[in-house]
Amino acid sequence: MVVVDTSVVFKWTDKNEDLRDKALLILHNHLKKIERIIIPDLLFYEVANAWVTKSSLTLKATYDNLDDLRDSDLMIESANFDLLQKAISFSKKYNVSVYDATYAVLAQENQCDLITADEKFAKQVKLPFVKTLDEI
Repeated sequence: MVVVDTSVVFKWTDKNEDLRDKALLILHNHLKKIERIIIPDLLFYEVANAWVTKSSLTLKATYDNLDDLRDSDLMIESANFDLLQKAISFSKKYNVSVYDATYAVLAQENQCDLITADEKFAKQVKLPFVKTLDEI
């Protein structure tokens, strides 16, 4: 099992992204049931926002991406107060956003790696289970 954040999922849908091949390999391994992907439900809002505000995708392409994401059978962790409380503590401890902390806490709770393309976040927390795409 592995947790991926929005920075990785965005690469699945943008052909111009660096390290897209590594991001797609993670998705491929999930779809082949080699290594399951778990995400917080927060990811859907974040990636939809990125598609709308940080890309030139048409509305149809955005909806198609959303359909593909729905069909990828990701393991989805719903928001809950326990996860949020742990994310707040993590956020305060490492001085990162609660959004980013949610992915890290989810990985901690599931004793698996968090894969991110956000090198600034990875350097800031300096935790062995937080891996960047270029490390894998």
